[in-house]
Amino acid sequence: MLSHSRSMKVTSINPRTGEKLWEFRPTSARRLDEALAKAKKGQEAWWGRTSRETRVEVLREMERVFAKAKDEVVDLAYLELGVPKRSIAASYDSAMRGFQHYIRRYEAFQDRPFPLDPALWLNTEASIRYEPLGVIGHIGVWNFPFWQTMITTVPALLTGNAVLFKPSELTTATGLRIAGLVHESGVPEDVYVPIIGGVEVGRRLVGSGVDAIVFTGSIGAGMSIARRAGTRPLILELSGNDPGIVCADADLEQAARGVATGTFSRAGQVCIRVKRVYVHRSIAEGFIDRLVKIAAGLDVREQVGPMIRAEARDRVHGLVQDAVSKGAKLLTGGNKAFGPGYFYEPTVLLIKDDSLEVIAKETFGPVCSVRVVEDEEEALRLANDSPYGLGATIWTKDSGKASILASRLQAGNIWVNEWGRSLTGGEYFQGCKCSGIASSQERLGLFLRKKSVILHRTPEPRPSWF
Repeated sequence: MLSHSRSMKVTSINPRTGEKLWEFRPTSARRLDEALAKAKKGQEAWWGRTSRETRVEVLREMERVFAKAKDEVVDLAYLELGVPKRSIAASYDSAMRGFQHYIRRYEAFQDRPFPLDPALWLNTEASIRYEPLGVIGHIGVWNFPFWQTMITTVPALLTGNAVLFKPSELTTATGLRIAGLVHESGVPEDVYVPIIGGVEVGRRLVGSGVDAIVFTGSIGAGMSIARRAGTRPLILELSGNDPGIVCADADLEQAARGVATGTFSRAGQVCIRVKRVYVHRSIAEGFIDRLVKIAAGLDVREQVGPMIRAEARDRVHGLVQDAVSKGAKLLTGGNKAFGPGYFYEPTVLLIKDDSLEVIAKETFGPVCSVRVVEDEEEALRLANDSPYGLGATIWTKDSGKASILASRLQAGNIWVNEWGRSLTGGEYFQGCKCSGIASSQERLGLFLRKKSVILHRTPEPRPSWF
């Protein structure tokens, strides 16, 4: 759906150079209605006329198709996203592991009987049945355009749903190629339907007749979706402001390298990146010295990567300048990198005040804010004093202490001496508080409607009936 008309409003730009790559025509309101009607009919056939075995085989073929297309998709994402190619390839491989995970889970996922007390339920049996939600409205992200798309696409299609997919307007070409490969795998075009556009098209999608909505993005956008969606099922992964707690007994080299990777990878444009660090006073000097040395030595172009747009870099730079003007100490970085593209230097700030915007809100860039604390209790209090609850890291040699801290941290994903590695296929990747809608379900179950069926086996009316 590439075009070169001057009326184009969706523009793909290479953030490494600032060069315009492609322009796309947004999906009109009428076309969106047509796409939804198409997906509704497609979903009925996909669920009603195909067997579980058929859908599994189609998904196995999809796995083969995407395995062959890895280099093509990674190269395309690199053009639109700009982060180091090895990082894109690693997230691609991670998403690929989700195919077998969800296929195995789906093959074991069956309707099930529900036990009833025969004394109370004479001649009656009950079952719990699982059916697809219908048409999933999926609003994609730009920073993980393959991984985040696949952790919805695979379980949604396996369970008999159709998907109305709007890739991020910043990685439209990558999203459209992913949709094309889904179709090449054997998924009908009316079961996986891509649309194009930015915020306005996303709002129309939410306000349309889709049966459920999947969205990853900011808290503000997520709250807007929740207001518009009404009672429809929502699968939301919203902003994070993930704390890192560096305990007195942490291995300094491990903690510094782990925090640096968790902060500066992909230019800090990761929802679960380490955004604010609380380090015990007894080891603060050694930890901070190591962290600053690592940050100052990073190759911003080859190890960190660019920010997605000039305005994103400008916003981060403004937050850093604001923090310094209000008392934060700039230890390294703090400047736009020289040359083409939207690069920003890896930045370390020493702060004393969590009310600074750079630490109170989600700063989506290569900035690490460090605060020295007296003990782990102070670190825990500051870590939890936030409306966000997506992820957190703990750095300690004491597994018992780590377990206690993990139980007290208010976050949906917690790593100890590790950062950012999700469970296979994004399983249980959920935030709490304002960072998402927490659920005890495996991800496959999020795309299924649960139905209880109670069957009385005799024709006699109940004695209690009128």
